[in-house]
Amino acid sequence: MSRGWHSDRKFGRLRLLVLGALAACALLVGRTFALTGKQLVIDDFHAEVIVTPDSSVDVTETIHPHFYGTGWHGLYRTIPVEYVTPQGFNYSLFLTVKSITDADGHKLKYESSRERHYRKFKIYIPNLDNSVQTVNIRYTVSDALRFFEDHDEFYWNVTGDEWTVPIQSASARIVLPESTSHIRANTFTGSYGSRAHDARVEVAASGVEVRSTEPLQIRQGLTIAVAFDKGTVHEPTGADKAILFLRSNWPLILPMFTFVGMFYLWWTRGRDPRLRPIAAQYEPPDQMTPGEAGTLVDESVDMRDITASLVDLAVRGYITIYERNEERLLGLFHSKDYQFALNKDRLEWTKLKPHEISLMNGLFSAGTVDESVSMSDLENHFYKNLPGIKSNIFESLVTHGYYKRRPDSVRSSYIAMGFVGGLLIVFGGVWLAQQLGQQPTAFVIAGILSGLIICAFGWFMPAHTEQGTRALEKVLGFEDFLVHVESDRFNRMIKTPEMFEKFLPFAMALGVEKNWSKAFQDIVKEPPNWYRGSSFGPNFYAMGFVSDLNTMSSRASSVMTSAPRSSGGSGFGGGGGSSGGGFGGGGGGGF
Repeated sequence: MSRGWHSDRKFGRLRLLVLGALAACALLVGRTFALTGKQLVIDDFHAEVIVTPDSSVDVTETIHPHFYGTGWHGLYRTIPVEYVTPQGFNYSLFLTVKSITDADGHKLKYESSRERHYRKFKIYIPNLDNSVQTVNIRYTVSDALRFFEDHDEFYWNVTGDEWTVPIQSASARIVLPESTSHIRANTFTGSYGSRAHDARVEVAASGVEVRSTEPLQIRQGLTIAVAFDKGTVHEPTGADKAILFLRSNWPLILPMFTFVGMFYLWWTRGRDPRLRPIAAQYEPPDQMTPGEAGTLVDESVDMRDITASLVDLAVRGYITIYERNEERLLGLFHSKDYQFALNKDRLEWTKLKPHEISLMNGLFSAGTVDESVSMSDLENHFYKNLPGIKSNIFESLVTHGYYKRRPDSVRSSYIAMGFVGGLLIVFGGVWLAQQLGQQPTAFVIAGILSGLIICAFGWFMPAHTEQGTRALEKVLGFEDFLVHVESDRFNRMIKTPEMFEKFLPFAMALGVEKNWSKAFQDIVKEPPNWYRGSSFGPNFYAMGFVSDLNTMSSRASSVMTSAPRSSGGSGFGGGGGSSGGGFGGGGGGGF
């Protein structure tokens, strides 16, 4: 025997099995119907659609359901109202029900609900058992037309292809405005994506009529596309499209409300009292330290404030700074290191402020006179002391009444609020979008933008009190003095090397040390005794000295913030139309 004979025999057996399974299913369905006596068939489905000049459509669906058996309560109709744009945003159909009536025009009780991307109408009909009924559903849709460069189009899924019962006959009549020209129509039938044309379509005057030529089986529908020349109906303007976009993607409104809310909070809580005209000051106010003055101005404890405090401690005699030159590779390369020597033991630190004591404790572990530490030894160690130093500076400003709350706490609170709020909108929105059958894109964008808005406003929310604003005025006046000390209005002042050293840390904290040193270029001729530099020549220049201090400060900022590395790693398109396309559609059944 040939191999082909065996193949034919196997195929015959498979065919018998398939036929047997189908027969069993048919028998089961027949028995079920015999037991329940219930069956629903749509004898006729007709849609009367009027396209109005304002681009809205008025739809009247006349449905003739045939109920076999007893125990029926009514009919339900589902219509999709959420679609997705090529960009991933939502496009919502804004559908308004006008009436649901029977054949005599009497209103029928119905319930309207939302199931995913559908509007579902549960229509109660009296006396259904073994009867043919008439249900008229009239509704309007404001945005069912599509507008292209060369034509406008009404693409409508007349019956929907999600009915769980067959439709014996389906038809539709599309009525366009009388001035409509160059009308052309195309129709599709079958299940979703089908390209079949089992329908007759006729264009007459300003309307189109279509009727199916074959019954529509379960989950089959009738779709029609009608194109016509532009200018017949009102095309939405740019503003109309923007409003429609926001209505369809309403979560994008959340960032606008977030902005308004945060602006109100900033306006009522985040603004400083108004500054008065700034007058020159010749001393820092309220016995402030350089670190406090610099922080009061920009509401942030920067490394510049901490290194200025270090220089201030040297000026006041607590430490001595030694500059060392180190040779490398047989003298081909040179680098600088710095050493800090303690001049006063811990018992003499009682006059220092808390942030200064924290700075000293970070430098000197024993706290005894002549103890010294090189800057290179602070690398990967000193960073542990920075949070305490910064915290003490902020606490000092709050204690003096310059702020109601610490600026860093205010900022971190709003940043945390923005981060958490943004995540809640994103993840909550994704869940809600799934329930509504919408795209989550708008929720994700809304969450990110809202979070960023809260964080951005939060950065500007720290506000000085009235007392803090008056102190700020004095600091700004003192800064003005440091910047313009060489101008004519300060010429009568007696400038001494002691003044230069005393206020140099404040100039460093406020970022005006170059102007300050320039004013003393011809006054300061000797290096200070608290800084021992190896690069000083026979002639001492204040500007050069300040340049050396800036080099030391930059190096200190890098070393003091360095931390050991942690281990770990990180390892509508050109395809044409089809059944089920366009707007409208859905399905229905009995209950």
